[in-house]
Amino acid sequence: MISSAAVGRWDHILDQKPQDIREYVLDKVAEQLAEDLRNFPPPIEEWLDDALKARYAKVMSRLGRPELETYRVAVELAREEMLREYELIDAFCRSPEYKRLLPNELEEQTAHFITRYLVDSALAFQEATQDKFKRRDLVGLMEKIEERLLRGYRLRL
Repeated sequence: MISSAAVGRWDHILDQKPQDIREYVLDKVAEQLAEDLRNFPPPIEEWLDDALKARYAKVMSRLGRPELETYRVAVELAREEMLREYELIDAFCRSPEYKRLLPNELEEQTAHFITRYLVDSALAFQEATQDKFKRRDLVGLMEKIEERLLRGYRLRL
């Protein structure tokens, strides 16, 4: 026999709003990419060319995780790239704030690598889903990664 207390046990689940399948998929992709970056360096299945591999050799062989500011800059640059805000990105990369946040060559290269990793991963995901996810969805993906990786300590240009 079921008591009324047992029925009430499920109320918190039944009260939750159903999650849209698109949001669920984006959450899962964001979780994976954030985990990849937490366990730096992220896995690279294949380099497009040897020059790119050589360019990021120091980044891939660095000891320890990048600085928090490096993650902040990289994720924001990836988000802005999804928004196609190229002039804003260019202006930021020429600014004193950029140099303050990325004080040495290794952090600068690492930020560029992480940005490329996120953008390329997002575009590969979009291609794998046969464009079922649009550019605005990829902006949302970057924001989900940002939340998981930075826990609210985000940067906005």
